[in-house]
Amino acid sequence: QGHQEWLAEVFFLGQLRHKNLVKLIGYCYEDEHRMLVYEFMSGESLEKHLFKSISGSLPWMTRMKIAVGAAKGLAFLHDADPPVIYRDFKASNILLDSDYNTKLSDFGLAQDGPQGDETHVTTRVMGTHGYAAPEYIKTGAS
Repeated sequence: QGHQEWLAEVFFLGQLRHKNLVKLIGYCYEDEHRMLVYEFMSGESLEKHLFKSISGSLPWMTRMKIAVGAAKGLAFLHDADPPVIYRDFKASNILLDSDYNTKLSDFGLAQDGPQGDETHVTTRVMGTHGYAAPEYIKTGAS
């Protein structure tokens, strides 16, 4: 993670509080060393549950709970003032606690959304290939 991404993480998670966003407990920056300390999420990432089969197949109600939690986290970001564009929504950035409560993590690519009379923000294509909308990857616009 580069310095700009680290700063974005500290900036956004230092300001935003929501039950579906991972809590930033602290950070340290000394010389070229950077560190972030988050709350512990014992359920690991959704990616591990989906692709590494750490717990077998998830029941449908658990899957729905995870999806709704992730959607609530995104809705909070989009409703913030100013809105936050997350730009890295993927299974490895969806963390779970022992009860499968969902928290979004990794805000290194996040940026402020449009403010006031603005209707969009200009940015370069970001995120992980395969998780972004095809038209976004193709044109760089959402």
